[in-house]
Amino acid sequence: MSDEGLGSAADQRQHPRFRVNLTIHIRLSSGELVSGVAVNISKGGLYIEYGAPADPDDEFEMLFDLPFENDFRRVYARAKVIRSVIIGGKDVYGIAFAFTSFAKDTEEVLEQYLDYRSVQQGI
Repeated sequence: MSDEGLGSAADQRQHPRFRVNLTIHIRLSSGELVSGVAVNISKGGLYIEYGAPADPDDEFEMLFDLPFENDFRRVYARAKVIRSVIIGGKDVYGIAFAFTSFAKDTEEVLEQYLDYRSVQQGI
């Protein structure tokens, strides 16, 4: 993914990102439930790979399970598309999302997971 002309994406980030390989379930505006793969996540959002582009500022409901040491915990969120780019040669799009809201108590699950990952990685 290239951020040429936008400045470094890392310079624009407010929260540390962690590499993941998570299935993300997304509800489209048609009501259909589709899946993508998250490749990184932070308190502010996530980046997924998916088979179609999305328009900037579109907002979607999503859910995903975060792996802890002995269990998984589910997060329900709404997220807005920040950018969508084709990943060269893969027929896949990289889509950056910013979280806009969370279902009750699930933002805490995300924060606990990010704390857990920070400890694991010594950050």
